[in-house]
Amino acid sequence: MNTTQVLIGEQEYFPGISKIPFEGKASKNPLAFKYYDENQMVGNKTMKEHFRFAVCYWHSFVGKGSDPFGRDTRHFAWDDASDPIVRAQAKMDAAFEFITKLGVPFYCFHDLDLVDEGQNLAEYEKNLQSIVTYAKGKQEASGVKLLWGTANLFSHPRYMNGAATNPDFRVLTYAATQVKNALDATIALGGQNYVFWGGREGYMTLLNTQMRREQEHLARFLHLAKDYARQQGFQGTFFIEPKP
Repeated sequence: MNTTQVLIGEQEYFPGISKIPFEGKASKNPLAFKYYDENQMVGNKTMKEHFRFAVCYWHSFVGKGSDPFGRDTRHFAWDDASDPIVRAQAKMDAAFEFITKLGVPFYCFHDLDLVDEGQNLAEYEKNLQSIVTYAKGKQEASGVKLLWGTANLFSHPRYMNGAATNPDFRVLTYAATQVKNALDATIALGGQNYVFWGGREGYMTLLNTQMRREQEHLARFLHLAKDYARQQGFQGTFFIEPKP
């Protein structure tokens, strides 16, 4: 049976929408599942157990719809507050309302999806720890679980030439600190997996690279991160997300 409870914060961000039900393929309700019945047994598991759907924080609550040809095209009500922690909490209220109304059992995030980075590493760590504490309460109240966490090592201009493969050691150490904190957040929230995405890794031009060294640096970085997580008791699976 579904254990997810609809959770609404101080403000309801999706009013007029209740828990999305399963009504079968004959239903004319646009806000109903036609084929997905989370409690339907398929073999020895329910559909919910087979699919393990998760709502991605970035695509659902952070991305503003900009592209190389234009500016942001979305305005989110949860982004109105000036204080970064208040804004992050409002975004999380909206996220858990959406997730629980949809009835999805999991969510996933990049560290900087949850809260603003701040002006320096100390502020970044403080902000992330604050919102992780808030997220714990949301998970406990709703029954929603964390499927995976990861670190955003691509949005900031410092990562133009990569993170683990960056030739600037200051950038490398900043990236390592971010991954350490993202791992800590994932562990604290009971995350079942951790994802590495190296979208900026590698070279900008064949005229300016040492491919073998870059591959060795990336491999060393991943192994150190894995070893750290295991030392902290993390038993989940590590994934490397490929990107062309």
